[in-house]
Order: sequence, then C-alpha cells, then structure tokens
Amino acid sequence: MKKIIILILLAMGMQGLPAQEVESSLGEARQAWDKGELENTRHALQQALYELDIAIGKEILKLLPENMGTMQYKEEKEEVGSASLGYAGLYVSRAYAGHEDTDASLQIIADSPLLAGVNALLALPVIGDPNRKRIRVGTYRAVLIKSEDDDGALSWGVQVPFGASLLNFSVNGVTEKEVVDMANTIPLEQIARLIQ
Repeated sequence: MKKIIILILLAMGMQGLPAQEVESSLGEARQAWDKGELENTRHALQQALYELDIAIGKEILKLLPENMGTMQYKEEKEEVGSASLGYAGLYVSRAYAGHEDTDASLQIIADSPLLAGVNALLALPVIGDPNRKRIRVGTYRAVLIKSEDDDGALSWGVQVPFGASLLNFSVNGVTEKEVVDMANTIPLEQIARLIQ
C-alpha cells in the first residue's frame, strides 16, 4: 500500500501535475487502509488514479497544437476522460475546423490492455492494400489510411501505437502530404513521457 501511494506521488511530482484531488483520495485510501476497510481503500485508490488520468489529460491538451494547417482547434469540443473498467484508461480528444470541408480530430487512448492487440496489428506490413501505407510520425511507426466517399472526397486516418496507447488522427479535405505534415506537429515523444 505504501509503495503504491509513494509511486503515485512521485509520478505527480515528476510531472508537475496538480495534486490536491489526488492527495485527498490518497488520504481517504490511507484512512480506509488503517481501519482495515479494503473495499473502501480500493475505491479511494481507483479515484486517485482517475483524477491522475484527468490531470495528465489536461497536460496533454496543453501540448497539442492549436492549429493543424489552416484549421483552428475547437475548445468546446475538447474531452478528457478516464475509465477504470479494465478496457481503457486515459482518453483525450481535440477537434479542429477550417474553411469549407476541412476538419480534423485527434484522440489519444492510453493504458488499455486491448490496445496491445491493436498495436500488433498495426505493426504488420500493409502489403497489397493501396489505401494503407506505413509512415513515420516523429520517431514512431504509424499507418496512414486513405478513404474516399461516393462523391470522391478524400479522408485520411493516421494511427500511431506507442506502448499501451494509441493516437488516432483523422482529417478531411486535405492532401496526403498535408496530413503527414500535420501529424508530425503532434509532440508524441512528450505525450508518451506523460502517459508512461
């Protein structure tokens, strides 16, 4: 128990994250532990981890670019969340909008055991599929996926696995080069350090 609390506090201190809510939940966990209330201890620790995920998500939003090409981010559409149900942890989302039919969205899903399978699939070669190709986003391998609707409008998806996390970047109304250039403005190395 002491080791878990110390590790959480060290992670917060190293990241420079706001700690009031997390410390409160850790205090509740400590009190429940001292009383031998294991279920209450578990609940308080899960709450502390939830609050830590939210704080990390807010720090990630600060790192994300405010512009993607000529598109501006839409603050009202930002989302930060966390789920402690075993299928997902941290979730961060940001949307961008531009002129006419250009828009983009970015999602980061972290700490999900299910992503290990997705990461393995993304690491496979995409030979034979003309709508998928491997690219690099920073120092990470990624998959670029091209889609075309019935009217001939192109949309793009970039999926970047890193650790037990996944970045999904979707863009409409731009060229392949613009999508790759935009993806490379995302500070993945800094995000990965925050998440790990």
